[in-house]
Amino acid sequence: MLLPLARLWLASASMEPSASRDAEPALEASTSEPEAATLEVDTERSNDASQLQVHTDRVGAAAVQQGLELRVGDDWRRWKIEIRDGSTPEHVNVTLRDRAGHLHTRRLVLDGASTDERSRELAAALALLVEQLEQGTPEPEPLPRPPEPAPSPSSGFIGLGPRLAVGLRRSPAIDGGISVAGGAWLAKEHVQPIAELAWARSTRGALRLDGLRMGAGVLGGASGLGGRVWGGAGALMRVQHAKATAEGSARGWGTNPAIVGGLQYRGPLLVVGAWLGADLMLPPLLARGDGQALRWGIVRPMVTAHVGLRLPPRRTASPRR
Repeated sequence: MLLPLARLWLASASMEPSASRDAEPALEASTSEPEAATLEVDTERSNDASQLQVHTDRVGAAAVQQGLELRVGDDWRRWKIEIRDGSTPEHVNVTLRDRAGHLHTRRLVLDGASTDERSRELAAALALLVEQLEQGTPEPEPLPRPPEPAPSPSSGFIGLGPRLAVGLRRSPAIDGGISVAGGAWLAKEHVQPIAELAWARSTRGALRLDGLRMGAGVLGGASGLGGRVWGGAGALMRVQHAKATAEGSARGWGTNPAIVGGLQYRGPLLVVGAWLGADLMLPPLLARGDGQALRWGIVRPMVTAHVGLRLPPRRTASPRR
């Protein structure tokens, strides 16, 4: 009776250390492998979530990711993709950032009726966009600059009109006549060289004094009101041939400069202008005869008007239909 019990006790005592030694490594293997597997899965999900960020409920993040992987594989993970709602319900805004930090933004239209359809549609668009960016699709060429308007060709004018001058004495000698003038607008229409041929006459009783003046000068100014008006000031240097007639006659040459300010209206064909200034008589001119006297003093305020043609005429734009 005691012998079988002793054998059983010895057998259990001899087996206990070996069982504990076998159980210990088996326990380590069973606990370490699941932890490693769980850590690996969590890391992969965390990386995908950081690479693909969906901030809209119109698409599903998992469906979009699956569609990307089916079309481009792991290439999409080279980009950080953010998806947000657009300005309208059918639009989404997509931002792709590469590893260098360059941003590429797109506005996509999703026509799908369900979330799955829109997710597949978005995945296809993103896959195409990733392929284009990976291939280095060139940026669209900038639009060419509009050509600068060509400078207007130089133009000029020739005109004819009356002129009037008066002396500054108590009984001034008034002279009236005709002036023919021409010129051009140069240096971006800031300089106007001019030439003039004018005739003037004063009378007092039977005494008559005529003067024929010719010369040239230059005015400086600028245009305004879309080029329709030009204004400036300058001087002319002229010579004069004068002739006094009464019972007899006398004639002679002199100089007749002028200081003028000018204002012109310039149409496509017609030019209307006026000069206001002073004629200078160097030396002053005095004519006597039949008990009368006429004097053209050194300074004689004058006004001259011109009406003429623009050369060449400017074409006007035809009315739009």
